[in-house]
Amino acid sequence: MKKKYFLVGFLCVQFFAYAQNKALPLKEVIDTNQTITELSLDCNEISVFSDSIDKLSELTSLYVTGCELKQIPFEISQFQKLKLLNLESNELAFIPKDFTNLEQLRVLNLRNNEFKEIPNFLSKLSNLREIDLAKNPNLNMFQASKVLTQIEKLDFLYLSGNNLKQLPNEFSNFKALQELHLSNNPGLDLDQFFSIVAKIESLKILVLSENELTIIPENITVLQQLDGLVLDTNPNLQMIDLVSKLNFLPNLKVVLLRKNGLRTLPKKLTGFSQLKILDLSNNNFSKKEQQRIQEQLPNTKVVF
Repeated sequence: MKKKYFLVGFLCVQFFAYAQNKALPLKEVIDTNQTITELSLDCNEISVFSDSIDKLSELTSLYVTGCELKQIPFEISQFQKLKLLNLESNELAFIPKDFTNLEQLRVLNLRNNEFKEIPNFLSKLSNLREIDLAKNPNLNMFQASKVLTQIEKLDFLYLSGNNLKQLPNEFSNFKALQELHLSNNPGLDLDQFFSIVAKIESLKILVLSENELTIIPENITVLQQLDGLVLDTNPNLQMIDLVSKLNFLPNLKVVLLRKNGLRTLPKKLTGFSQLKILDLSNNNFSKKEQQRIQEQLPNTKVVF
């Protein structure tokens, strides 16, 4: 598994534990005699999907996205070697219990659907490592957290765009979670949030992009376990305040501040001096300001 807390990973646009690239469409699968491990199912092929089951016994990655599905095709539960399932951008609200057959499943993408709850049996999928529940704004996070924290190997969780105000106390029970995405939840109570996630000792990366941030609460200093912090697209974020508070996170190695409309940084950058990487790309720094920043941070890789 590719560990995204390695420094090179922070230079990526997003942090995905597993590649989710598009695979072969069904029509190409039917015409080949090769062993098929990846399949991208076109929406108009779902009705004939079952006709090709015998050719898909080795399937490990399946994409069925943007098809306005209200229920998951029952055939999917037959792919016992499936490791990645992407059902993004449908109209799904439940997962059939037959999914317990997917014992090898590692990545489950349910982004942009209509889930209100997630089933308890997901905690029985012992190999599950990554779940994307972003853009399910009606998701009952208190119910979901009781299930998610029981998934022993879960280390990547996406909850962006879910209208979150607070995190349930159950979040402190995560044992393996390394990366948490909470972008586009502008009503999030950061004081309460930081006090909860500080108890997740395994957490390495926190993503808080597009959250309309201005002042970071004082208790960000409790997040001593963090390696990386992503604060992209928060154009009103006060840099003097941020630099001052990051001075109390000596273990922090990577900060991303992309697309924040920045023209300058504070005169003193001591809060950034411990960083290995500072990504300031897609801002509006002059060449002179870029030179000043790099001179103040000689041991930091600054990306403009």
